[in-house]
Amino acid sequence: MKVLGMERAALGITIVGILAVITLPFLYESWVSRSGEYADLRVITLTAIAETGVWTTEEVRGGNYFAKGFVPARPELKVGESVLLRLKSADVIHDFYCPELGIGPLEVYPGLVEEVVVTPVAPGAYDFYCTTVCGQAHFRMRGQFMVRPATSTFDDPGEYWLEDPPDSPSLVERGEWLFKRHACFTCHGEGGHGGMFNPNYVKGTVPALDTMASEAGLYYPEDVEAIVSALERDIPLDDLWDDPPVPLFNVVLAKYQAVRELIRSGVPAGKLDQEGPVPPLVMPAWGQVLSDADINALIAYLLTLEPKDHVAGPGS
Repeated sequence: MKVLGMERAALGITIVGILAVITLPFLYESWVSRSGEYADLRVITLTAIAETGVWTTEEVRGGNYFAKGFVPARPELKVGESVLLRLKSADVIHDFYCPELGIGPLEVYPGLVEEVVVTPVAPGAYDFYCTTVCGQAHFRMRGQFMVRPATSTFDDPGEYWLEDPPDSPSLVERGEWLFKRHACFTCHGEGGHGGMFNPNYVKGTVPALDTMASEAGLYYPEDVEAIVSALERDIPLDDLWDDPPVPLFNVVLAKYQAVRELIRSGVPAGKLDQEGPVPPLVMPAWGQVLSDADINALIAYLLTLEPKDHVAGPGS
């Protein structure tokens, strides 16, 4: 009986500890807020939630964190109006960044309130981001300040991290699932057809991926099929020098190796204006998340994206 009582006591302490982790940041918040300095300003509070990948203006407390579906924020600003932006985290460390309005990147810690005053000078739609990978739903954590009249729209990508894996053993289908599951489409566009606008990025938008086949020298559908077939059979392309499956195999192999390394190691986004803000969208390093087989699946999928009538030979 004594052992059972000790087990119950330990369980009670564990539950209290979990509740404390969830609720204490919210209790501590009032001790560190500095909003009294800006009493005359309109206040917009954005709370970051890693679990579902949103910034929300709704109140988040320990008791409703897991029980409520929070609505992503779509805050509206006015030209010339100064607004106090209060940034909070309901769980882990986030980074808030809105380069076109000159905000951040600002680290947002649980239990602390980060405050910044923003005064828009021109109408438009200004994207904001979390730029620290905070969880599986991180790539959904984007929104817009709408400074009327707005010039663009923002589409919520939904709960992509809940996408079920395919039942089929097809490497291409697994690559398509990985492309969705890890939110590649939130930057590179649905089906890799076009990228998101990336402020101060040298190329303007995140590159599209649906021309990878022709960029690799695979100008005909049968050539794409030959490379995808090799990947499906888990044949290392690096070992095919003696019996190349397609023409221009040196070009194909070089492109394959470059893309494989880019997925593994990531790459920063080059700045258009060296004195301007850092582009918020970067290619993360996936080498610790994806296996070599997963990377091959992604590449196989990307090679199949180019419309077949576009893959018609060099110079066509």
